[in-house]
Amino acid sequence: MSHIFKYNPSLDGLRGIAVICVLLVHASYGKISGGFLGVDLFFVLSGYLITAILLKEFTLYGNISYFNFYIKRFLRLLPPLAVCIILYLIYQSFISPTGNESPLLIVLSSLFYFVNFVNESYLGPLVHLWSLSVEEHFYLFWPILMAGLIFKLSKKKQITIIGICILIITVFRIWVFYTNTIEPMHFGFFSIDSYRFTFCRIDAIMLGGLAAIALSENKTSFNIKIQPNIGLFLLLIILGFLVLFLDVDNTIWRYGGFVATNILALIIILFAVKYPSNKILGNQILLWFGQRSYGIYVYHYLIFLALEPLRVSGSFSNLLMVTSLRILISLVFAEISYRIMEKPILKLKSKFQNKAKNSPLQFKS
Repeated sequence: MSHIFKYNPSLDGLRGIAVICVLLVHASYGKISGGFLGVDLFFVLSGYLITAILLKEFTLYGNISYFNFYIKRFLRLLPPLAVCIILYLIYQSFISPTGNESPLLIVLSSLFYFVNFVNESYLGPLVHLWSLSVEEHFYLFWPILMAGLIFKLSKKKQITIIGICILIITVFRIWVFYTNTIEPMHFGFFSIDSYRFTFCRIDAIMLGGLAAIALSENKTSFNIKIQPNIGLFLLLIILGFLVLFLDVDNTIWRYGGFVATNILALIIILFAVKYPSNKILGNQILLWFGQRSYGIYVYHYLIFLALEPLRVSGSFSNLLMVTSLRILISLVFAEISYRIMEKPILKLKSKFQNKAKNSPLQFKS
């Protein structure tokens, strides 16, 4: 089996970096403007990992169990999300909704993954869940496309088809940014905007999938001529600079610069794949954050807003105190969630494996 099918601790370290970027942008009230790149890193990494999972199953059994895939996604994603929604309902029972905020719409869009199609003014404390919706939409078609078509083709054709799809999406995304930068299109509470629309974001996820396919054969290798820790350090310095200074409304980023940031994320992932035990991404702090990244991401924004009444405008010491408290509570909550819910459920997922080639619930090769 290829090395891409094995557990890689460095990829957990990348998850840690991604969620730290998100925490920074929200904790700084957007002052650390490029923290949104953490979501892009999540997207590319998710595409890589999900495609590697599908490739492993197809390589072993010649088919993909669509049923098992979705059961495992359900077990992985829904429990923390359900807890987040329950916490939101408790929160909103004490806090009057602001603006157009609709508790019913928030719950429904979060549970059924259409947050990114809802006007942000209706979403309140769960507005950040739009990225989960984009990933879930990707999960809807990717296994079918992979098992029904792509994996049956030669490696060259697989790479060519996915590459063309990424190019089409990239051109569409630039066009949408160019024609729809100022005001999103609103249809009542529904909204299509150039930042959250599914078809404007899956290029990053598909890029990760393309990398997994390209690296899926043992004979496929790539050489990195620079010393790995030095190269990875320099890449993370570039990422850190962009996180500190790049703005989501930056014209260059919107009109094609996102291709460069996606490729930067991909190169960092390739370093992690090539050197799975490197000291930078494999350190215990990043691993801790990475293993709990989903819980941190899901819970943190609601916790941040719940503690907003503690803020005193104009006081830097108060800002430090409240920010530290927000992050601490988010991390503690994520740790509890990981220990008593997510980790036990991960063991349950192992029961849903593709064990027979003749299951009626599988796509045939």
